[in-house]
Amino acid sequence: MLSEQEAQDLMNKLIDLRVQVKESADPKIISELKKHEKICMEQFRYLVTMKTGRYKAFSNYDDLNQEGFEALVKAMNNYNPKKGSFFWWAHKYIDTRISRSANLHTTIRYPLKVAKQTTPHKESVMPLMIEERHCPDKELEESQVTSAIYSAVSKLTNEQKEVINLAFGFDGDKPMSINKICKKLGISRLSCIKTINSALSSMKENIKI
Repeated sequence: MLSEQEAQDLMNKLIDLRVQVKESADPKIISELKKHEKICMEQFRYLVTMKTGRYKAFSNYDDLNQEGFEALVKAMNNYNPKKGSFFWWAHKYIDTRISRSANLHTTIRYPLKVAKQTTPHKESVMPLMIEERHCPDKELEESQVTSAIYSAVSKLTNEQKEVINLAFGFDGDKPMSINKICKKLGISRLSCIKTINSALSSMKENIKI
């Protein structure tokens, strides 16, 4: 771990190099800036893993790490030394981004302030309740819902079906994170998200119960 002074020294040099690049656009300075940016990312990456460590049980753990690193880059780009230490600045960006993303992934939604203060747990599967008496109406309703979902999935394009099945585990396997889907299918993150959104939109139009 870095001390607060070491972190400040790294960021001060980064800011100084960026100013030099704007003033001269010297290829040597640009190269030095890129190298220093990589050094900063390596030195500060633990700020992200410290925050995502509590979410290891989440199926979108890899996505949360990615969100955290994107927040770190944004914090480095927007850092203003006059507003405080870089640690405070980076924690603000990273914690907010990760807490919001993790909160969206849970079944039960909490306000962001509460989500930051509460140890998270994933509610991806509703708990089973044992009923003493047979309930045919409930079974029929569940059967209709399941049938409607699979009917809607069957109307998707082949690409949409593949991504949706992987994302929600409709094929019987464990739901996969967006990062894992991208690696498995060899597609970009943006393409994956667009396909999921278009598939869900199509399913909403086709689901009839």
